[in-house]
Amino acid sequence: MPYSKVAVHNLFAQAQPRRLGWPHTPLRVLNKKRQHTHVNSAFKILAQASVEQPARTQADTQRLLDKAVGLINTADLLAPFDRVTYTAALVIWQAIADIPPADRSELLDRLNARDIKRLWRLAGQRYQASQQQLQLCVSSYDIWDDLPTEPDQVTEFAGKAAVPLSGMFKFQKAFFLHPKTDELYGHVQLQKGPLGNALYPLYYKASVMPSLVPATDELTDLQLDYQSPNDLGLQPEHIPKGWPQPKQPLYPFSGGLIDYCRLVAPGVFVGVGWKAARPGRDVGRRFFHFILVRKYQ
Repeated sequence: MPYSKVAVHNLFAQAQPRRLGWPHTPLRVLNKKRQHTHVNSAFKILAQASVEQPARTQADTQRLLDKAVGLINTADLLAPFDRVTYTAALVIWQAIADIPPADRSELLDRLNARDIKRLWRLAGQRYQASQQQLQLCVSSYDIWDDLPTEPDQVTEFAGKAAVPLSGMFKFQKAFFLHPKTDELYGHVQLQKGPLGNALYPLYYKASVMPSLVPATDELTDLQLDYQSPNDLGLQPEHIPKGWPQPKQPLYPFSGGLIDYCRLVAPGVFVGVGWKAARPGRDVGRRFFHFILVRKYQ
């Protein structure tokens, strides 16, 4: 169901008083304060209760992966006893949360293009769940648990994109904080070898906030804006050591691109790449769908 700008405004109004001055509070300060402060669920995204799990065998892990993938494959065919209280997004969230974090990356090999597109739609059901549903199914989890909170920290994700007419391709995203402003940035590695990474040193500025996809009014949690080097606000000393310097994005990433991401489960996002509108002609277009899974060393 599309969300109006009024609905997003209400999310901001509801969450901002508890956000400790967001967005002006530096992330490191906010991170320390939030240990003693409840953050509203519009920004404090919910996940499965953190409990000690018994040791699992490889067969156990494979069964958990099968369960999660099966739910994503068949969610539209399920007939729950109570459609009012059933939310597919929360069931999938719990199924993925049960998978050991280091093994969740196997989802990339198991999900095809249709699965990723379906997951984008299913993940949107989380925004329609009631507070009671969220509290009954899950406990608190912070999106920043899977993003860097210190300037020397880098959080890496493996990704897989479904591009119309081009098939599937894998990539990686790495998030980092600006050492002076604490703003969230990231870098994409297309895994096309040294030449590919040299030609496409893609950088983006990230925003953790409710936002709507243009034209569709689909609600999202995280936005990645691929700006030109002059607009990014990054100098050579602000980029992690050994990384390439930002360059003007080349085709097909040129002309303005924003990734809109939805949380699926702890450490897992599903997203859509949205090409910028052409002046006076349209509101932009959907470029591709993708999934991101956090990498653990």
